[in-house]
Amino acid sequence: MNPFQTVVGIDPSGNRLVLAAVRGGFGPPALCAPPLVYEFRSEKEQQLLSETEEVLGDFAARHGLAGSTARLCIPADRIYSARVSFPPIREKDMRPALELELERLFPFPSSRLRFGWKRLAEPSNGKNVTLIVTAAPSDYIEWWEDAASRTGLRLAGAIPAGWALASSLSFARRGQGEVREWTAILREVGEAVECSVLSLGVPVFSAYRRCAANAMPAEGLSLLEEGLIDVPSRGDDEPVDLLTPPGWFGDGVGDAAGKNTYRVVEDFAPFPVIPTTGQGGAEENIPARVVAGAFGAAVAEKAIDLAAAGKEEAVSRLARVSAWTLATAAVLLALAWPATLYWKTKAEISRLDAEIAALRPVVTDVEKAFGDLNDVEEKISLLREAAAGRGEPFFILKELTDRLPDGTWLTGLRVEDRKVEMDGLSPSANEI
Repeated sequence: MNPFQTVVGIDPSGNRLVLAAVRGGFGPPALCAPPLVYEFRSEKEQQLLSETEEVLGDFAARHGLAGSTARLCIPADRIYSARVSFPPIREKDMRPALELELERLFPFPSSRLRFGWKRLAEPSNGKNVTLIVTAAPSDYIEWWEDAASRTGLRLAGAIPAGWALASSLSFARRGQGEVREWTAILREVGEAVECSVLSLGVPVFSAYRRCAANAMPAEGLSLLEEGLIDVPSRGDDEPVDLLTPPGWFGDGVGDAAGKNTYRVVEDFAPFPVIPTTGQGGAEENIPARVVAGAFGAAVAEKAIDLAAAGKEEAVSRLARVSAWTLATAAVLLALAWPATLYWKTKAEISRLDAEIAALRPVVTDVEKAFGDLNDVEEKISLLREAAAGRGEPFFILKELTDRLPDGTWLTGLRVEDRKVEMDGLSPSANEI
């Protein structure tokens, strides 16, 4: 977590609400306010929402935590987990590929789940890798997001219970050297027992079973036996480090329900806890194992975060929508310039056509005037030729015109010295 950032861990496991405010600094994260344990009075959703808002709001107001970040420890009974063998593909292609497998792995469609995954350290065979796939209902996470926002907090993470406990255990054992290879954590959550199995600090199994208080140790070992079935690369004679509530088992090595053995080890080391006031109003020191889920959710860094998975999906959808929007805008912009140029050119052509149509009568008049001018020029040319030569043809024509009877047409006249030859048509040759 970031230095000097305050994170409120929320653990609603077992019909009780555990709150832990953790603040980072120059040293390791520490509780900055006394943790709170609240037993819900009802299991109805509306009543739970009312009680949650009241408790969260009071806790945030009392310790000045309004506006802080909150992280949820998702109870084991709300978690679906599976180990799958998957071909090695690129990380960015893993989520779409796993979405296709969710309905086969879990009893819900992928649209109603938020999921995450973690690769185990070693491949299951020469080609495939083993993945731990964890999922939770989307509506459950959204319910807590709404509840946190109503009290002035911002839910920024949703950590599965097994990962939250693994983070608390890692924090408690910091500075103790190598991480234990196999560890199991049993804890009492209300009227049920919860079992988480860790392989090198990575949860590979997390389960929850309701039972009577006196049957919890036996049921816890039964869950441990289930969690160790088909786990990769584990020897049968290798004992499992077992963390349990005090008094459940004796010290030393014991046998689980099957062929597996366990070794009871020390419980969670105490967190820097300030004495707090419980529901009844008397001050009490809350054991570290009770606060472990809320504390682990607050300090988890490398854990599967199902809230972040939903945000990444929403951001991914937003990015895709934005990309498509920008691409569409770019295409429209690319088409807009030629279209605008086309419409402008078309309008200019229409305007020029109208001007040409208006000038067409003027052009006709000018062409007619040029025709008349040509006729005048031809006549002028003829007169100039006549003026330059002799005038006998004109006098002869005049005499002939006067003397020729009516109805006579001359088609040709040739004058050579004193000889005149005429061609023509006449109704009476005698008169000529």
